[in-house]
Amino acid sequence: MQYLMTGIELHPDKGFGITADAYYKSAEHLQANHFEHYDSTQQAELPQNFLYRHTIELYLKSLIIIFHRKLKINYGTVPFDSEEPEIYTDGVWLKLYSCHFIDKLYEYWLNKLLLPNINLLNEKAPKGDWQETKKITDLFPIICKYDQDSSYFRYPITKNSSLDNKKYTMQKFKADTLRGFIKEIQEQKTSPTKGTFTMLLIDDDDNIVEAFKQVENILSDVRDALKEVAFYFHCIHIMTRITLCGGM
Repeated sequence: MQYLMTGIELHPDKGFGITADAYYKSAEHLQANHFEHYDSTQQAELPQNFLYRHTIELYLKSLIIIFHRKLKINYGTVPFDSEEPEIYTDGVWLKLYSCHFIDKLYEYWLNKLLLPNINLLNEKAPKGDWQETKKITDLFPIICKYDQDSSYFRYPITKNSSLDNKKYTMQKFKADTLRGFIKEIQEQKTSPTKGTFTMLLIDDDDNIVEAFKQVENILSDVRDALKEVAFYFHCIHIMTRITLCGGM
């Protein structure tokens, strides 16, 4: 695993893989080590989700570059060892560095590089496990429904406001009267160890004008998918560097 201790200028993937490692480890650290007042901080999960999501993008770009170089597959008319790698999507060749759609990157790597070249991969790197993992393929639509282009977990608002609302930890709800709301809270069964926040804005006559409540486990399916896919590519990247790149 010489790539862990050598300069990026020697790496066949231009450093995308080693940089992905750093993002992946940062995401893991954030998830396992919550900062002070984490539970009361709005959007606290967004940074780790972004890190996992960016990890996936970087690993895919690393794998695309490595597969082209090691299997000597040209980018259309562009040589396989070009300093400006490309990706073929929607019928045209695009600059790899400017593509941020992870579903497009995955589709290209899977269907243009991995699956058509399994025999060649087994010949060049017989110790590798070169096959599609269907579960990972099925997780991409879950992620890309919300964050195809790396904007959803970076910004509070995006082009799709209806989806933006689903990531907010303080959700608006309807509360008719202050007295009725207090009674409702008292009747609910709550955890003895952990509570949640509710914010009521009232007028001079104690009428509720706006009401917001803290919602836990925001987009848990997306969060879990991001973590699983990031871990998968973390492993695939290591396997590729060892078996196909000789440790570099």
